[in-house]
Amino acid sequence: MQLPICSFDAKTGILCPKCETKLKSNHISKSDVDVSKKLSKLVDKIPELGKTTLIHGMNVGGDTVLVMGKGGHDKLRKNHSLFKQLENELKNNLWIVDSETSNRQVLEDIFFPVRILTVNVVWLPDGSKLTKVIVPGRKTKRFPMNLNQVKNVVKAVRGIELLIEFERT
Repeated sequence: MQLPICSFDAKTGILCPKCETKLKSNHISKSDVDVSKKLSKLVDKIPELGKTTLIHGMNVGGDTVLVMGKGGHDKLRKNHSLFKQLENELKNNLWIVDSETSNRQVLEDIFFPVRILTVNVVWLPDGSKLTKVIVPGRKTKRFPMNLNQVKNVVKAVRGIELLIEFERT
């Protein structure tokens, strides 16, 4: 598995001078280091992780967000039992996105298993923009995700201000 830090550093928990410099210069974050350490310990239990690349690991509101290199998202997300095992081992809710996709694909990955009808960009008078996502159906108590957490994850991963609406009120 390729990580933001050296594999030796991830296994020992002590950063080498090169990785320490990356951390101090903000090329990597403390959460990148923490997630790398956790994932390096899981490679033996979950061999599929060895074939992936972690670009960034984030902690957003108590949840773990993995920004994976090309193809890593598919290997982890499409195998539901593997995803659940990884989520149980990390002891957090898990969000996995691919680093090399469009904003719409990132939104679809984050909203999974909920479908997205449309994604629109709304330009505000002050020059900023807001991305509006329309989800089919109506919001019920059984809706499978916390919408505020979805907004926080999207903001952390792509810097997108999100407005979520439902097709029916």
